[in-house]
Amino acid sequence: MNDTPQPAYPRPEPDPDSLPYWNALREGRVLVQRCAACGKAQLYFRAICRYCWSRDLTPEQASGTGTVYSYSVVHTVGDPALAAEVPYALAIVELNEGPRVMTRIEGDPEVVRIGDRVRASFRDIGDDVTLLHFTREAADAR
Repeated sequence: MNDTPQPAYPRPEPDPDSLPYWNALREGRVLVQRCAACGKAQLYFRAICRYCWSRDLTPEQASGTGTVYSYSVVHTVGDPALAAEVPYALAIVELNEGPRVMTRIEGDPEVVRIGDRVRASFRDIGDDVTLLHFTREAADAR
């Protein structure tokens, strides 16, 4: 029996601006912020629009689907809590709504490709914290 305590999994630190995003993830939903002034969507949640600096931002339900914009297969990590999870695909996913988000692609990291269609999946890491990950949609014939 191994009595060695496991290292703590890294956790986000929500602030008042990002709390709606994190609450939605716990419910299995993806939100983006939509700016009423310029009409653009953004992720991550913040107090001002990253495009026009307006403060007129509204949470909006996102489709939870997107495309792999870029990725890398992670084979080594510096955080001991993540060591058992390598290798994994760390990706930038462009959501259908426009914003890009850094995330993980679940499943075999060796089959991930730029341009893959992906769908949101949600990873509960305890203490009421859920992370946004993605899974590849049905693979095309490659």
